[in-house]
Amino acid sequence: MREIKNIYVVGRKNPDLDSVACSITYAELKNTIDKETNYVPAVCGRIDVATQKLFGHFNIPFPKYIADLSLRVEDVMTSQTITVNKNDPVTEIFKLMLKNDLMVVPVVDDSGKFIGYLGMIDIARKSISSVMPDIFRKIKTSISIIKKAVNGEVIVKIDEDETKQFVATTIMGVMDVDCLFEIIDRIDPENTIIVIGNRKDLQKAAIELGVKCVILSYGCNLDNELASLAKQKGVFVIRSEYDAFATVGLIEWGTPVESVCEKSSVFVNLSDLVNEIKEKVYQSSNRAVAVVDKSNKVRGIITRTDIIKYNKRNVILVDHSSSANAPDGIFECNVLEIIDHHRIGDIQTGYRTRYRIEPWGSTAAIIADEFAKHKVKPSKTTAMLLASAIIVNTEFLKEEKATDYDIEALQWVCSLWDIDIEEFSEEIKSVLNS
Repeated sequence: MREIKNIYVVGRKNPDLDSVACSITYAELKNTIDKETNYVPAVCGRIDVATQKLFGHFNIPFPKYIADLSLRVEDVMTSQTITVNKNDPVTEIFKLMLKNDLMVVPVVDDSGKFIGYLGMIDIARKSISSVMPDIFRKIKTSISIIKKAVNGEVIVKIDEDETKQFVATTIMGVMDVDCLFEIIDRIDPENTIIVIGNRKDLQKAAIELGVKCVILSYGCNLDNELASLAKQKGVFVIRSEYDAFATVGLIEWGTPVESVCEKSSVFVNLSDLVNEIKEKVYQSSNRAVAVVDKSNKVRGIITRTDIIKYNKRNVILVDHSSSANAPDGIFECNVLEIIDHHRIGDIQTGYRTRYRIEPWGSTAAIIADEFAKHKVKPSKTTAMLLASAIIVNTEFLKEEKATDYDIEALQWVCSLWDIDIEEFSEEIKSVLNS
């Protein structure tokens, strides 16, 4: 299931108290009555001084600031993204990708910073390379990775860091002892891994040669004498329950993701405009691009499907309906609702839009009426915001500014939280004059 997408509730470009208060309060109402969507209050311009004073006095945080309503990466990306560490074995990640039906996953380093991608195409390349032994038999790995890859048990431990990586040569022990000596003579024994069954002659020869690690397939054991010799020679011994062929395959496929992934500097930022990065996504070999934050940590992934499916931002406009007062980028949005107390403006949405335009003294009074119609009690902060906006926008309830509807709305929200209108008005006046 895809995550819930945001709908932004925004006011005019240079918002006053009525505009900012309505963005916050209407978002609260919508989130209460619609649990399937996330409504986010936002401002798209400089907030006036009076509003800043009142918000500071009542200790109310300002809404999210959005300079431009044009669609950004964070609006459409898939945020529930699986990332993999560069040291994870390919086998584990391949299983993970199959389980989650993923074609590509971002790869991160130990600090969580983006370094590249592992795609099914990268795994396919490694699979094809299995017919080229000179390439495939040399792998970057570590004792800890090998142990995890073969689901094995270290039965002889050496005083050495098991996570230290090295470039290993893998041998399947099916030859006679003389042949093993000839093979080891051509390679570096200290970086050699040999998989052996219950052949004690090969076990002993490999240990005496000082290979890096002996892996016993089929769950075979090592006698005490050879275990002591392995300890003396500094040879790790791991027991695998798998047969020799499967064990070799698991070791080679247990190579760290870093050795097969595509190192890449191709990514996008959370705040990038979709229109400016969509070609980068379309041209990506993986059909997806990682989304990173300012610390270069992966926050999501954006795919071609994301761009096609979510090609416009969804917004609700409050306290205006004209293009002159509209935030930048409004004509690239789906305008779902317009609520205003001024007049019907010139914004044409090209979308099924709910309008509510009332000849009242404030948009806050209309929002209060929306709470009442839905039988939702606003929070105390919301009630104070609505009351403040009604009072300030009607210039403290001047007869020529405030309608009966404004007064009724003010009385209703104040009665819910025992707010004395006269005292509250004086408090607001004092703050504004400070």
